[in-house]
Amino acid sequence: MTNPKKLIEVAMPIKEISAESVRDKSIRHGHISTLHLWWARRPLPVCRAVVFASLVPDPEAPHCPQSFRDAVELLLGKKNNPGDPYSTYSDIPWTSVFDPMEDTLRNRLQMFIGKFTQPMQDHLLGKTTKPAAGKMLTAESLIKWDNKNDEKIINKARKLIWVAHNSGKKQTAVELLADFDTHYKAIKKAEEQLYSLTDRHIETEKSQQLTENLHNAIEAFLNKMPKVFDPFAGGGAIPLEAARLGCRSYGNDINPVAHIIQKGSLEFPQKYGKPISYTTDEFIKLYGEDELNKVANENKIINNGNVTGINILNRLSFDVEFYAKKLLAETEKEIGHLYPSDEKGNKPIAYYWAKVGNCSNPSCKAEIPLLKQFYICNTKTKQVYLKPIIEGNKISFEIKNGKYDFDGWVKRGNLNCPICGNTTDVKTLKSQFISGNTTERILSVIWESDNGKEYKYPSKAELEAFAKTPKNLDRPNEKMPIEYTQAMPSCTWGISKWGDMFSNRQLNTLLNLINVFKHIKDEVLEKNDYNDAVITYLAILIDRGSAINTSFGRWDVSRENVQSPFSKQAIPMIFDYPEANLLGKTTGSLNNQLNWITRYIESESNNIFSTICNNASSGDKSQFKDRFLTAVVTDPPYYDAIAYADLSDFFYVWLKRTLGDVYPINFATPQTPKTEECTALKHHHENKQQAKLHFENKLTQIFDAIEHQTSDIVSIMFAHQSTEAWTTLCNSILGARMNITGSWAMDTEMSNRTIGLAGAALQSSVTVSCVPSQSAGYGDYKEVKKAIESTVAREVEELYRLGFRGADLLTACFGQAVSEFGKYKKVEKADGSEVTVAELLAMARESAFNALLKGFEGDEYTKFYIGWLQLNGFSESDFDDAATFAKAGLSINVAELFKEHILIQNKNKQTLATFAERNKLKPNLGARADSFLIDQVHKAMTLYKGTNRNALLDFIKEKASAPDGSFWRVVTSLDELLPKECDDQKMTKGLLTNKESLIRESKETQKPIVQQGTLELE
Repeated sequence: MTNPKKLIEVAMPIKEISAESVRDKSIRHGHISTLHLWWARRPLPVCRAVVFASLVPDPEAPHCPQSFRDAVELLLGKKNNPGDPYSTYSDIPWTSVFDPMEDTLRNRLQMFIGKFTQPMQDHLLGKTTKPAAGKMLTAESLIKWDNKNDEKIINKARKLIWVAHNSGKKQTAVELLADFDTHYKAIKKAEEQLYSLTDRHIETEKSQQLTENLHNAIEAFLNKMPKVFDPFAGGGAIPLEAARLGCRSYGNDINPVAHIIQKGSLEFPQKYGKPISYTTDEFIKLYGEDELNKVANENKIINNGNVTGINILNRLSFDVEFYAKKLLAETEKEIGHLYPSDEKGNKPIAYYWAKVGNCSNPSCKAEIPLLKQFYICNTKTKQVYLKPIIEGNKISFEIKNGKYDFDGWVKRGNLNCPICGNTTDVKTLKSQFISGNTTERILSVIWESDNGKEYKYPSKAELEAFAKTPKNLDRPNEKMPIEYTQAMPSCTWGISKWGDMFSNRQLNTLLNLINVFKHIKDEVLEKNDYNDAVITYLAILIDRGSAINTSFGRWDVSRENVQSPFSKQAIPMIFDYPEANLLGKTTGSLNNQLNWITRYIESESNNIFSTICNNASSGDKSQFKDRFLTAVVTDPPYYDAIAYADLSDFFYVWLKRTLGDVYPINFATPQTPKTEECTALKHHHENKQQAKLHFENKLTQIFDAIEHQTSDIVSIMFAHQSTEAWTTLCNSILGARMNITGSWAMDTEMSNRTIGLAGAALQSSVTVSCVPSQSAGYGDYKEVKKAIESTVAREVEELYRLGFRGADLLTACFGQAVSEFGKYKKVEKADGSEVTVAELLAMARESAFNALLKGFEGDEYTKFYIGWLQLNGFSESDFDDAATFAKAGLSINVAELFKEHILIQNKNKQTLATFAERNKLKPNLGARADSFLIDQVHKAMTLYKGTNRNALLDFIKEKASAPDGSFWRVVTSLDELLPKECDDQKMTKGLLTNKESLIRESKETQKPIVQQGTLELE
C-alpha cells in the first residue's frame, strides 16, 4: 500500500503556530523550561504541532484511508462540535483581499492544530488592537498552552493518530474509535483501582497486581500507537509532546546533564506524580507528627471525628518538597550563622559584591571596585544607587535614592580611575586577575520588606560573618575549556576551573548542601526506583542553586532579582554580582527554586505516558530494528552555534557529586563527552575543516540509521541561517538517501531572545519533512535550475504574504529547493561537473531574491535598496548579511554600497540609510544624468519635504515626467515597504498623492509659485 502524504508535507497553520510559540517563550510556572536550564529548547506548540502533523495523513491525499477522513469528520466536523469551533476562516485574516478559506477536511485539521480567535482575526484584518497573548488562539486549539492537560482536546488528537496508525486493519472510523475508547478506559480503570488503594507504596500482592494491571493497560494502548524518536532530545520538548499525544516516545542524548533533565521532565512526573492515600500511622511513620499537623483539613480522612488517613494529590511533588525542606533545614543548622539575621530575625535575600582592580598608575595604585554603572535598583518607580565617597585614594559608598549623572568606572574592560584619572587598559587589568592579585568587596546587603526590596550598607556583623567562612574548601577542579574563548570569554581573565566561578561562602554553602543531601540519600531514604526519582529532584535543586549563586551571576536592577550567567550561550566576565542567600525564603533562595520544580512536576503529572530516555549518542543501527519507528521528529544541534557539552560541564561537576552513585554509568567520565557530540566546534577537532567534517559525518551517520529504522517520515527543525550549516544539514539528509518533501518557517523566538554564539540564529525555525528518496537518474542543471526558480518563487510569494522577512524568508526557501534537487541521484552541468549542495543553496537564495524583485527593472543599487528594505527594513544587521545579500542575484561590491551611502556602517553592523541621511551624506544626490533611480527618488523626497516648489517641479520634469515610468514604480514600491508613519513613508505617500498634479504642473511653461503646504498629505 502506498503511504499517503502526511499533513506536514502539504499544509501547516504556521501563523497560528508562530503566535503561540512566541507566547510559549514567556510562559513560566509549570513549563518544561523552568525545571532546569537547557539551551535552545524548542517551544512546546511547534513541537506538538509538528509531531501531530507528522503522524496524520493529508485527508486530500489520493491514498488517504477513508476511515481517517471519516474520523476527521466525526471528531472535527460541525455535527459533533457545538458552535463548530473548527470551521474555517470566513476571511483569511492575514491577507489583504477577501478570501474565504475553503471548508475541507485538510483545513479543519489545520484549524484543530491552531485557529485564531475572532478578536485576533479582526486585529490581523486591521480592525482592532491585538488581543492579549492568551486570547490569540481559540479555546479548542490543540497547541494552546492552556490545553496541554485538557483531556477532551488532547484525546481528539490521540484518536486521530490512533485511527491514522491503525487504518490498515480494514476497520471503519467508528470501529477504530470504539477500540481507542476501550483501551483508554482500561487505563483509567486501572489507575483508579491502584490509586484508591490505601498505602499502595507498601509492596503487597494486591499492590503489585494493581501496578502490573496499570502497566499492562498502558502497554496495550501504546502497542497500537506510533513510535516517535528524537535522536537529539536535549531539553526534552519534542519527546514530551510525543508522549502527550499518546505515542511511544523515545529520546536519546549523549549529554548526561540533558539525560537527567529528561528523566526529571519526561519520565518521573508521568510515572510517579500520582495520588496516594496513607493511613494515619503510616503517614506519621514516613513524615512525623509535625507534618501531620500541617496537612490541610480537605486532605484528611475523618471517621467518627478521628483522622484515620491522609490523601496526597501528588506523591512525588509532596515528597520532593518534604525532603527538600529537610535538606534546607539541616543545612541551615550547619551554616545559618554565616548569614546573620537582623534584629527582627529576618535574613537578607542577597549580597551585592564587586570585584576590585588596582589602578596601574604607580603613584596611585588605588583599589577600585569594578563598576560599569552604580544603580542597584532601577525600575520604573524606584531608583537606588551607590554614591562614591572618595577620600585620598580610598573609596567608600553611600546608598542613595534617585538618579545619578556620573559615568561608570569600567568600559569595555578598561578601568578609568576615579581618583587620578588614569586608564588601566584591559590587558593590564586581565593580568591582575590572572596573577591572582585582585580582591572582592561587598557593597550592599539586599533585604525583603513590606515595601519591596531594601538596600543597606553591610553591618559589622555581616562583615564578621563573611570573615568566618572557611577558606580551604574542596573546590571543583575540573578544567574549563579555556581555549574556547568564544563561549568562555571569562577564561581570558584567569578563570580556568569550574570551582573558580564561586566565592568562598557560595562554595561553602553548596558543599554543605551536598553533605546533607548525601545523608538523606544514604541514611534516610531506602534505595529504590521511586526514591531515586526524589533524590534526582533534590540534586536538580542544588544544581539550580549553583546557577544562581555564582560569582558570575547578575543582579538585574530592573527586576530586582538574581540571574544566572547563562542569559547568553556563553559565560562572559562579570565584575559585579549578587551572592544569593540560598537558605532564605524569597528571591534567589532554594525555597523559591523548589517552587519551580514542584510546579513542573504537578503540571505534567496528569500525563499518563512517559518517555524512554537513553543517555547515548544516536546513530546506532542496532538500537531499533528496521522500520521499527513510525516517525522521527528532531531538532539537531545548530552546527557551531552552541557549545552544549562545554557549557553543561558547569552543571555536570555538581551532578556528578550528588548523583554519581545513583547513575554511575552516566557519570563515569570526568566531564561530559565532547568529541562525539554532533557539533562543529573547532576546539574539539583540531581545526574548522575537521570540525565541519565531523559534524557532517556524525549527522549523516545518525540520519542514515534513522532512515533504516523509520517507516514513515522524518521531521527536522533547524534555526540556523548560515549557508554553511544548511549545506551540511542538506548533505546529511541527501547522504542518508532521504529527500525533503515539505518545508515550513515558523516564528518561534521572542524579539529579545538570546542568540547563538555566532549570531546566526533565526527569528524563525524552519521545519523540513523528509522521506526515503525516490531519486533516479541524472538531472540536467538548466532544467533543475528552472524548477528551483519556479518552486522558490511560489514559496517566496506565500511566505511574504504570511509576514516572513529577512534571513528567515531566504532560509525558508532552502527546503523547497533541496526537494527539487533531491529528485535526482546527481545534477550535472553541461561540462559533466556535479552541482554541489552549496551551489544549490546559493541558487535558492538568488532565486528568492529575484522573486522578491519580480518585474522590477532598474539599476542594481536600486534593486539592492528595495530588496534590503523588503527583507530587513531599517533594522540593524550583521556585516556578513550585506555581503551575502549582494551576491544573491546582483553583482555589487559591498564597499560600493557604503561609498554610495546605501548602507551606513557601525563597526560590524549596518543599517539601510534613510532619504534624509543619504541627502546629508551625498549633497549631489540624484544630480548626475546617470544617477541611480533610488538616488533620484530620494532627491525628490528631499525636495518635496523642502519649500522650493519650483526646484521640485523642475526635477519631476527632468526625471519623472512619465507617470508609468521606473521612477514612480520605485516610489510605489517604497511606499508599500517603508514602515508606516516614518518620515520616508510620509514623503513617498505625499509624492504619490500629488503625482498627477506634480507631473501636470511640471509640464507647464509658467509654473505657479505655490507653497508646499498646499499639497495634500492624506
